Amino acid sequence: MIAAGSRLIPTPPRKYTLRQSISNDVRTLAFLFLLPTLVVLTSVVLYPFVYALLLSFEDKTAGIPSRFVGLRNYSELLSDWQFFEIFYNTIWYTAVGVGIKFVVGLASALVLNQPRRFNAIYRTILFIPWAVPTVIASLIWLWFYNEFNGLLNVLLVRLGLLDYGIAWLAEPRWAMWAVIAVVVWNGTPFYTMHFLAGLQSIPKELYEAAEIDGAATLHKFWHITIPSLKAVFTITVMLSTVFTSTSIVVVHILTNGAPANLTQILPNESYNVAITAGRIGLGSAINMTLFPFLVIFIVFLTRRLLRKGGA
Repeated sequence: MIAAGSRLIPTPPRKYTLRQSISNDVRTLAFLFLLPTLVVLTSVVLYPFVYALLLSFEDKTAGIPSRFVGLRNYSELLSDWQFFEIFYNTIWYTAVGVGIKFVVGLASALVLNQPRRFNAIYRTILFIPWAVPTVIASLIWLWFYNEFNGLLNVLLVRLGLLDYGIAWLAEPRWAMWAVIAVVVWNGTPFYTMHFLAGLQSIPKELYEAAEIDGAATLHKFWHITIPSLKAVFTITVMLSTVFTSTSIVVVHILTNGAPANLTQILPNESYNVAITAGRIGLGSAINMTLFPFLVIFIVFLTRRLLRKGGA
């Protein structure tokens, strides 16, 4: 109602324009399209995470009723020096694996981005490791590293580089590097694929303008290619770090943490404690110790990405 002197004039009913009506319909439709995804994410991600978090505060053993013990599982981990060794192994394994995949993936993408004959064949061959299931790939590498009849030792002995085969997965000096090599082989195509897509999205006019100004190849790489790929770098490294640090398949099949826990990582240790030893509560606590560091890492990279995007 609108006051006009001593009289109250009724306010005409609000009319919605066609644009407003369409906008509301689009929002509703978008929510309906997203709803199945939200349901799936809640059921396969959020619920298992919350359940594992609750288990980490319980003395849960297979076949025995659980009881709440608070922070006892975490206290047990922090008083065990082997836990800190495994934690260090996980950080080292992830950092080195991600770093090598980054360098090799970028180099491969730069090569494949150049117009060459048979480029399609090269790309197909390069992406084969990404297409092979990790379990099968790990079993193939297990044979490849075999001390007596593995392909690696056979080749090195026949070339005269070794007098006899090396137990690559049992030697303390080589075990972790052998495992990392498999991770790099399996994960590098993921980097190459993303970096190649990023390279092909860079406008060629930028390079042409730089050439006119007399810029050398290295100068164009540092001042055009690298800045243009920073967002791709950030997202790829973030995803790869999560995948690498939380995957147990390669380590479990190749070494299961041997020799003497030198290749043991937190996810595989969690599996051994929870499934093999039956201490489900303690196994959940082991997994949860890695989660805060992953969250901090993801938040840090995301904030950098958004800040640069806003700039």
